[in-house]
Amino acid sequence: MYNVYMTNEDIKFKSKQILFDNNIPLSKPRLLLLEILLKNRAPLKIEEIIKLSKGKLAISSLYRIINNLKNFNIINEIKTPDNTKVIELSSLEDDHHHHIFCESCGAVYDFDINDQIEDELEKEILKVEEKYNIKVNSHNLEFLGFCNKC
Repeated sequence: MYNVYMTNEDIKFKSKQILFDNNIPLSKPRLLLLEILLKNRAPLKIEEIIKLSKGKLAISSLYRIINNLKNFNIINEIKTPDNTKVIELSSLEDDHHHHIFCESCGAVYDFDINDQIEDELEKEILKVEEKYNIKVNSHNLEFLGFCNKC
């Protein structure tokens, strides 16, 4: 998805570039949210984002920013099995992935499946589309379990 070795300057530059590339006005709260998501490289709960912002993001502002960036397909909002909202950067580099949810602590992890399985899944989706006369725009594969910490 993103280079694990990005420096803070790289992250700041990438955050500005994302907004610039999408013709979105730069604002400190937008930049801060993108920087937090880039630094953590994982889906984050609203509470985690607020904590990581160290008081620089109000919850009301965060929800407005999330809705705004969702409209531009910059971020995705995922609901966990317990209906908690989780935010992550969209696949800006065409990085399709899936999620694992810990049923105990609520942690969310990204994972990839190999290309052969993804291709087979696409074939199955085509069969579903034909059978039910529907166009599938996207799909998600989610695993539920318990992380090593739990």
